[in-house]
Amino acid sequence: MKRVISVFVALTMIVSAFAFASTNASAVDYNPQSALDYAEENWDNGIELCAGFVSNCLQAGGINVMERSVGNLFNALKGTYGTAHVLKTDGPYIYFDDNAGKLSPGDPVFYYCNSCKSFQHAILCGDGEDGLMTDYAHNNPHHNTTTYISWGCPECGDINWTMYSISLSSTSNHVHSYTKTVTKKATCSSTGIDTYICACGHSYNVTTPKTEHTAVWVYSERPSVYNTGLKHMECSVCHKTISTPSLVAKSTADVNGDGKVNSADALLILRYSIGFNELISSQTAFLNADVNGDGKVNSADALIVLRISIGVLSI
Repeated sequence: MKRVISVFVALTMIVSAFAFASTNASAVDYNPQSALDYAEENWDNGIELCAGFVSNCLQAGGINVMERSVGNLFNALKGTYGTAHVLKTDGPYIYFDDNAGKLSPGDPVFYYCNSCKSFQHAILCGDGEDGLMTDYAHNNPHHNTTTYISWGCPECGDINWTMYSISLSSTSNHVHSYTKTVTKKATCSSTGIDTYICACGHSYNVTTPKTEHTAVWVYSERPSVYNTGLKHMECSVCHKTISTPSLVAKSTADVNGDGKVNSADALLILRYSIGFNELISSQTAFLNADVNGDGKVNSADALIVLRISIGVLSI
């Protein structure tokens, strides 16, 4: 009889140990995507307050818990299903990068009021946006919207929160390591998007600012030996005008800058027109060589310079 009792006690201990191990391993079997799918479908169904809603989300992900008190839900999850962490905040926001290994989509997050010394609100961490935590919640329904911690406690009115997470989807102590991919390149007319992707599948997007305009001078009226010109500055990419028009002096026809207009200037123009571009390298020299104001430097300009040099044409 004693032997039977001993065997029974041993079996009971083995079964109990197995049950305890199963309970503590349940977080490993947690499917955060299933919890998020439930939240996406039921964020505004009006069933349950915040703790009950988060409990339903966690049940959809495979954790058998149902608590309608925020504090009770936190205590039921802590240690048994995951690790509790104090989250780092930045102003009114929570960033994933600041909380690597502590926060992942599908984890429950809790607002603890330091003034009341009590838990006041429970939410489910969403997929994030621009590196910021987002959440699903009831009471004040949230649909994967940015998490804010700048609102007052419903009990005392103070803004004095400590934010806790229960890390369920990172029970293997996985720390995210992201690789950046440029999803959309920023330009001077539109913002860009950089996507950060971890090998575990978690990703988030960061909006990158517009680039600076690439300013170039554009001639609305080119100068010649006969008339002044007009120019303005615009972006060579988006063609936005970024300066008011300004006058451009007449062409002097003095291409080599020696203070004279003669055959030497005409020769420079002819040599430039057949490919010796280094002879007229500055914008000022080009304008002085483009004496007819057509935007080109060629034999037509050389002929005008020669006519000026022998007095047939005065400027």
